[in-house]
Amino acid sequence: MRIAKIGMRTVKTVIAVLLTLGVSEIFKLSSPLLASIAAIMTIESSIAESFTTGKNRIYGTILGGIIALIMSYIVPLNFFFIGIGLIILITICNMFKWSKAVRMAMIVFLSIALNYEGIARFNYAFDRTLDTLVGVIIGAAINYFIRPPDTEEKIKDIINSTYLDIKDILEKLIWNKEINKLEDLKNEITNIEEGYKIFTKDLKFYTGKNSNEIYYQKLFNSFEKIHNHLSVIYSIKELPVINDNNKDVIESYFNKEIPDIEYDEKDDLDLIYNYHLEKILSELAIVDSMI
Repeated sequence: MRIAKIGMRTVKTVIAVLLTLGVSEIFKLSSPLLASIAAIMTIESSIAESFTTGKNRIYGTILGGIIALIMSYIVPLNFFFIGIGLIILITICNMFKWSKAVRMAMIVFLSIALNYEGIARFNYAFDRTLDTLVGVIIGAAINYFIRPPDTEEKIKDIINSTYLDIKDILEKLIWNKEINKLEDLKNEITNIEEGYKIFTKDLKFYTGKNSNEIYYQKLFNSFEKIHNHLSVIYSIKELPVINDNNKDVIESYFNKEIPDIEYDEKDDLDLIYNYHLEKILSELAIVDSMI
């Protein structure tokens, strides 16, 4: 059985947990387990996601604790008022667009409402917030200072993969008359856009690093145009007549000849086909020169 390679994220997660447990022992935190869970959840695939996850856990913990404490001093926390409290939590999170903090807020709220009475409720809410804060700080710090995730490298990998897939799609279309579904290509283009958004968020945590915004925007636009032109071509017919200009460009690009096929006559669909094929080749040349 082949043993999988241990990744850096795994290593950082273990370091974060051990460090959190050590800090919990030194400062006698009430729940090293909860602090460790917060540290684990904060080790994300990007710096921005780490801080966002940590922020959401802290928001949820504080909000859940505050609502539980306020309601416990006003009304008896029976099933009816617990339901009201959950509705209040969800409403507040939606109001402030804290959608990813909702579950944590509800967990803390229910933990206090169902398990604690009197001063114990306040102590639990305070301890839970402190434990979460410690875990989040340690997890985010480990992810930031120990070999931080290279989100730009991931974008480049997706771009190269998308470029090769487009070449493969075009080659199969021209030489094999094979029409493939374009959903995978569309997903790759979407991944490039999403990856770039994460990369730009990560840049806020670094100084002097270039975002290469124009570079990635041009690549993204070219991939989008290629996808759109391919969609039109796929809707026409399987055996078009490729004009001489496109044929020369394609043969030069792939370094092999396109077999000659006799046709009775060319029609308007062939003109449409060659127009979109020319546009694909033009955008592909732009991508090729950039990467």
